[in-house]
Amino acid sequence: MSDVPFRSTVEQSRALAAGEISSKELVELYLERTAAHNPTLNALVTLDPERALREAGQADAARAAGRDLGPLHGVPITVKDSFETAGMRTVCGRTDLKDHVPEQDAEAVKRLRSAGAVIMGKSNMPPGNQDVQADNPVFGPSANPWDTTRTSGGSAGGGAVATAAGLTSFDFGSEIGGSTRIPSHFNGLYGHKSTWRSISLIGHVPGGPGTGRWTNPDMACGGAQVRDARDLVPILRATIGTADYDGGFSYTLAPPRATRLADFRVAVWGEDPACPVDSDVTTAMDDAVTVLRAAGAKVTVKPPSLPVDIATNHGKAFLPLLYGALSYDRTGLTPAPNAALLARLLQHPRGDAGPALRGTFQSHYRWQLAHALRNEFRQRWFEFFHDFDVVLMPVTPTAAPAHHNKLIDRFGRPFEVDGVRRPYWDQVKWNAVANVSGGPATTIPVRKGRSGLPIGLQAMGPSGGDLTTIEFAALLGREVDGFVPPPAFV
Repeated sequence: MSDVPFRSTVEQSRALAAGEISSKELVELYLERTAAHNPTLNALVTLDPERALREAGQADAARAAGRDLGPLHGVPITVKDSFETAGMRTVCGRTDLKDHVPEQDAEAVKRLRSAGAVIMGKSNMPPGNQDVQADNPVFGPSANPWDTTRTSGGSAGGGAVATAAGLTSFDFGSEIGGSTRIPSHFNGLYGHKSTWRSISLIGHVPGGPGTGRWTNPDMACGGAQVRDARDLVPILRATIGTADYDGGFSYTLAPPRATRLADFRVAVWGEDPACPVDSDVTTAMDDAVTVLRAAGAKVTVKPPSLPVDIATNHGKAFLPLLYGALSYDRTGLTPAPNAALLARLLQHPRGDAGPALRGTFQSHYRWQLAHALRNEFRQRWFEFFHDFDVVLMPVTPTAAPAHHNKLIDRFGRPFEVDGVRRPYWDQVKWNAVANVSGGPATTIPVRKGRSGLPIGLQAMGPSGGDLTTIEFAALLGREVDGFVPPPAFV
């Protein structure tokens, strides 16, 4: 049984179907591991063991009676604490919601339950999803299982830690600028950002609770963090689809463009002056290119036809759209962080604080300019993917950095890239390409860096091409490190 907590979701589903283990036994196993390891990791912030065991028993009884509950029948999972869960606390890292218990599920949570998933609890995150680490004043920080002095990443950091450390089968999350991909990269997982608008975010906080639950924040997407790339397929099949109020049209995943590495056309974009990466990431990229060429894939390193560069994508499109989306939630605009932002603006007038301030209070006209540019970039990417199937890119410039203990001062946290200080928010720039394009992106754990921490890359594909990036990640992952359990938690 020692390997069961680290098996893929697909393997666990097969074991459940074959009667090798029951859903109740699997829930009990994860609850035992959570009791043993969560005090160190602080990955899961709310648990409902009684309900999970009851629902697992019901899933076992349904299977014994010959009834199939769906592609995730009896699989125990966790959900990022930004999704409403009926009868289970939903805090979103915010002090004003520390005792909030919704009466209804978010749309994605409802669909996961309908597919048979057993939701054991909620995973840690930053307030309002607005950080690349999982730390908040209600629950504190999540620790990386490869080195607890390092950050989990964010915003879906707690879920990545729980998945990597074998506390859950997978964690379902969300992102607007790499929130599933960054923690997956830092913790050695496969993480997926779905095609924009393919998974409903009704009931995602923010905007809820209240009438805000009906918002679908611009650029935000559902996603998941898993130990095997193909686990993402049943998760997407369970959750993708239009909201009820969208009427009769449906969303269908396009089949993968290739099923062998040899048949993939891969654009490699590994460097950009606006966001330099360290030697660990460069080595991972070199390793991946070597594997792809040996497999016979058509590999083109930084094709001249790239639709956009990092600086233009980030400054002209992503930041105005991001702050336009985040400005709906004003709970973080309190005196202390406002004072910290103004102080950083005075210290560094051309730093990241300026775009944050301008974006939060921008006019609708300025937002429309960014939106129009976004649509131009989306068309360029559409045309680009006539000639390529995926773009292989870094996720962030480094492996997981140390914890940042400045929750209020979001623009005073430099980190180092090969000894050179860089702005903290550089960690989002490579991810923002897919958030602007709207296309899917899947992370692949490639190797360990000099510090022994995981180093991942991401494959971005055309909108609707989720199965293409997932298949590419699965095939490449077989030829590189792929997921490896963190030794301290095996």
